[in-house]
Amino acid sequence: MAPPPPHPLIDFHSHYYSPAWYPFSSAQQSSTLAQAWPLLTNIHSQLVAMDDAGIDAKVLSAPSALITAPGKRLPITMMERINDHFAALVAAEPRRLFALATIDAFQGDAAAREAERAIKSLGMGGICVDCAQGDSYLDAPEARPTLETAVTLGVPVFVHPVNPAGLTERMAAKLDRTGYLLARGTETAASVLVLMRSGIFDELSSLKIVLPMIGAAAFLFAGIADYEYGPRGSWQGSLPSIARKRLYVDTMGFDPMTLRFAIELLGAEHVLLGSDWPIMPIATRRKIEETLAILDLTDAQKVAILGGNTRQLLTQHPTPQ
Repeated sequence: MAPPPPHPLIDFHSHYYSPAWYPFSSAQQSSTLAQAWPLLTNIHSQLVAMDDAGIDAKVLSAPSALITAPGKRLPITMMERINDHFAALVAAEPRRLFALATIDAFQGDAAAREAERAIKSLGMGGICVDCAQGDSYLDAPEARPTLETAVTLGVPVFVHPVNPAGLTERMAAKLDRTGYLLARGTETAASVLVLMRSGIFDELSSLKIVLPMIGAAAFLFAGIADYEYGPRGSWQGSLPSIARKRLYVDTMGFDPMTLRFAIELLGAEHVLLGSDWPIMPIATRRKIEETLAILDLTDAQKVAILGGNTRQLLTQHPTPQ
């Protein structure tokens, strides 16, 4: 009897940037990205590398913080250009590519309108937003329209890290690349925590927030925040330790013990295969399967994490008009 076919692998947290976008920022920035991560700006080479690694499909995303200068907003015309480009790439490789719309959520109704266009007209499966902009986190009033649009259309919101000024430099000076990731993860966790504190998961009961594993401190501090909950506390809505179970997280880092923690806390149905490739190294099918084997998961749990959860999240939206 022939062995069963391998489970499909879909990388939820994976990036692509086009040099053609950078007239909106700077040619120097485009060149710097291409030099640091050559695969980042070459979709054809990415597909070849995926074949070599045994990855069946990836989700395109291009967080705006890597396109704009610090403190600058991403022009609406740029969001449109990126999302149109993503739609064309997915149309050319429908079995290999999914896409999250690039949205600068801190631009109020204009951002929400582009999110709606990208989802309804272009067929995007979700949206990617920066976790913060300057001193603002995702509980800012201007970010609310984008979150409401995501709920209305039934799509997930991927909360992507940014570099917090000052903290990034201090951490990187002491811990190199790990410090850089620590700072970015800290900012992500803070943004998710303030969202939880606002009670938004009760107000928008079907909001689906996905964060990278480097923001997993949000899970720990949500549990600690139970001490601040109550009539005199500042946390609104559900108990923080309960609200955190609404979150989704990727597998970035592929550390078995961290994954075990996430699976036990959230359930396997809230954990998504995701690597941050090609900024982080690509995870091969062999490494991924060896990591999950350590966790002694059921076959259904493996299928869900490897691609089932991502496929379900990204296909719960209206047919493009």
